[in-house]
Amino acid sequence: MIPDDLLPHLVEVEHPGQRTDRYGNTVPDWATSTRAEVAAWLQQNTGAEDTERRDAQIGEWLMICNPWSTDEEPLTVHGRDRVHWGETHFEVIGPPGPAYTPDELHHYEIRLKTVEG
Repeated sequence: MIPDDLLPHLVEVEHPGQRTDRYGNTVPDWATSTRAEVAAWLQQNTGAEDTERRDAQIGEWLMICNPWSTDEEPLTVHGRDRVHWGETHFEVIGPPGPAYTPDELHHYEIRLKTVEG
């Protein structure tokens, strides 16, 4: 477990609901999403500009958090989820990386991406 004083950022992990599209496929439904509040550490790893076709600011971040929410419920994070921190909104990149002690799941390391513009 990571001590609370090392996880100073309060974020929300958003899981999409599901619906069936007109072709019978199950697709994400953000109108029926659920959110879990999580204490985390966030740091930006890279930043770039895409000015070829538009003026976009792209950032990749790392989020480290314990494997449960602030309500002490088990936390699940998937590659299709979103993370909200204040006014900044991220997409989860790929599956989260679980980190284990010899006995149990210790924390998650989750790669995030943000695009503005």
